[in-house]
Amino acid sequence: YGSSSTFCCFSLAMAEQCLRGEELRARHQAALLELRKKALQEKARAELAWLGHQKRCLESLQDSEGASATATKQCKILTELKQEQAEIQHLQNIYRAAHQERKLLLKQQREILRMQHSTARLQEKLHNMTG
Repeated sequence: YGSSSTFCCFSLAMAEQCLRGEELRARHQAALLELRKKALQEKARAELAWLGHQKRCLESLQDSEGASATATKQCKILTELKQEQAEIQHLQNIYRAAHQERKLLLKQQREILRMQHSTARLQEKLHNMTG
């Protein structure tokens, strides 16, 4: 059983190493999503400020058609921002679920290794008793 035990420990170590790598990539991805979220908000804020300025100028010139078109653009920007934020939230939820799955996988791998060690000890005791 020794070589099998060594293989199981190696397998567990490999699984842990892979999971650590996955967690590192997930943290990087989460950081990138946060940066994307902030960049989108800043971009939308700047575009809305610019459109707000344009709208005020058009209103002062009594160009209601231009002001209305500007208001429509503002609504479009807000809609796009909400869609992008929903997409980012969806990705964050996916990464969170993947993190939970990785933790569960490692827990199951450890439990399997524990059961294999326990079985091997029992087999050894049985062998010693019959031998």
